[in-house]
Amino acid sequence: RNVVAFSHSMASRLIALILWLCGNVFGLRDIQITVPEAVGVGSNAVLGCRWALDTGEALYTVKWYHGAQEFFRFVPKELPNTRVFSQTGINVDVSRSGAQQVVLREATRGLSGRYRCEVSADAPFFHTIYKTAFLRVIDLPTTKPKVRAQKSWYSAGDMLRANCTSPPSDPPANVTWFVNGYEVKGLDIPVIDTYERSKPTLSDTSLEDANRIIFSPWDAISGYEEAVTDNVIDIPGNIGDLQGPVESSRKNKSENTMPLFSKYDDINKFNSSTEDEKCNKTSSFSQLVIRVQPSHFQKGRLNVTCVARILSVWTSSEILLLDEERPQIAPVMGSRDSSSGGFRHTLRINIGILHMLNFILYRQWSIR
Repeated sequence: RNVVAFSHSMASRLIALILWLCGNVFGLRDIQITVPEAVGVGSNAVLGCRWALDTGEALYTVKWYHGAQEFFRFVPKELPNTRVFSQTGINVDVSRSGAQQVVLREATRGLSGRYRCEVSADAPFFHTIYKTAFLRVIDLPTTKPKVRAQKSWYSAGDMLRANCTSPPSDPPANVTWFVNGYEVKGLDIPVIDTYERSKPTLSDTSLEDANRIIFSPWDAISGYEEAVTDNVIDIPGNIGDLQGPVESSRKNKSENTMPLFSKYDDINKFNSSTEDEKCNKTSSFSQLVIRVQPSHFQKGRLNVTCVARILSVWTSSEILLLDEERPQIAPVMGSRDSSSGGFRHTLRINIGILHMLNFILYRQWSIR
């Protein structure tokens, strides 16, 4: 009898296991979670969750977790069928949340983290499946990037130096340079420890005529005044027709130039914020250095664009239009006018002398 009872128990368990496996395979399946890569502070975040239920299967619950803590539950058989669990920083828009989505209002930095959607089928087996995704809440810049060059006009063979600063954000923006629509490739500088006020430690500065870009997100940079162009890495040219430097002999001339940054006023201005914000927000700074080529000028102008991006959430750009410096035309017409005026003056004098001689000869002839 014990053997029969044991066999019956094993058979029951085996049948239950088979039914459970069939339920998992054919009952509740194909769960998909949609969470934005990132959202800005203060904006809404819509989290989606979808799944497939076979005919005859019923939904029991949908649960949402932030980390290990449940904050939202949907139970179709209950009234009301939504339930919100208190969690610091999470503000659920119940009117827009339900079985397949939950909406979080006015996102804060504390909402960053991993979210899990857990779906359970109804009795008798309560099959449960889940999926997770990561959400990042970021502090977006409040203004567009600022671009500045040393002067507003250039000639072929000149070294063009331009700076771009993106306002503070967390994470810092990624800065990309374009010349006439073509991206300029460069090498990023590692993040600088601003508390030690240390300079970038880079090598290989021998290729002085090649394209180069330096980039660094700096926070609390106030007081840092060392030249940014020191110890930058040179990158071979790769814009359009850039094949190397254009050799040209030019006279030394004084240029009405302006500093790229006066004691980093722009960076300091961007970073003027509260102490709490300084701990999180960081400005991005990039400098472009290239040898200007004749092919860079299109209808006498060179287009330099700085594009700042943060993930897929924020993109902003600033365009700098630089004019081509043309040789000064000699004042040929002016010299002609000048010589013509001198000729007329001489002619008047000669005519006066002729009149005087004529008068003298006439007087002598009259006396005779």
